[in-house]
Amino acid sequence: MEIHNLMEDKVLEMIAEICDSEEKTRANGYCTSEQCRLDAACFVLNRIPQRYVTSGRGFAYLESDFNDNQQLQVDIMTLCHEGLRRVSTIQRSFYGNDTPSHPNSFKGPCFTFPLIKGRLFNGITFEPIVGLDIKIRFNKELVPMIDSRWPNPYSVVGNTPGTYLFWPRPVEAEYEGQEQDFDFELVIESPEYEPFFHYFTLHLRAEDISSRSALKPNRDFNLTDLFLIPRGIEEDMQL
Repeated sequence: MEIHNLMEDKVLEMIAEICDSEEKTRANGYCTSEQCRLDAACFVLNRIPQRYVTSGRGFAYLESDFNDNQQLQVDIMTLCHEGLRRVSTIQRSFYGNDTPSHPNSFKGPCFTFPLIKGRLFNGITFEPIVGLDIKIRFNKELVPMIDSRWPNPYSVVGNTPGTYLFWPRPVEAEYEGQEQDFDFELVIESPEYEPFFHYFTLHLRAEDISSRSALKPNRDFNLTDLFLIPRGIEEDMQL
């Protein structure tokens, strides 16, 4: 048994119970789409203690402890309603869209990509950079992402200064176990910084993902920190 957070199951069960009831009564005006349910669950899980298990015995122990803790159940149910209210009030542009992030959306063996992430810094001040877009390309074309929640280009914003993340969409393979190198290119074109290109390679082995209940990044790929040079600095240094 892999490491498992029992609270994920409990929160998803409660969200499903509330949303299923909401679809019958429309009493609260909640959005009950799959994406709204998942976002509400994330809202709750980020606000409660995590409870991890690695064995059936551990799972049974925590399950019993949870069922006996009525106050915890009430607190989580309250957070579920709060989360659903929030995501229903501020719906993002991709809510209601069909997203291909379920394993059944992909047929046959596929190359599945890790979560690609890194940081951008000003090469002069060494401060994290915000307010620009970074692209990831393969064969000079933008790489399709897993779904519309993962943009490409990625906009580096103020609440996560300097940080960018990409999760590429799986690519069909000829057979399970096939190995292939994927040569990627990061591109930054900004009026404030010199054009920047960074190249890296991922070596992947194809796998059958159709049996998974959910499609998640199976690992992280951390790129080295990247440093951009502000435009005009090189000319100033030569004077």
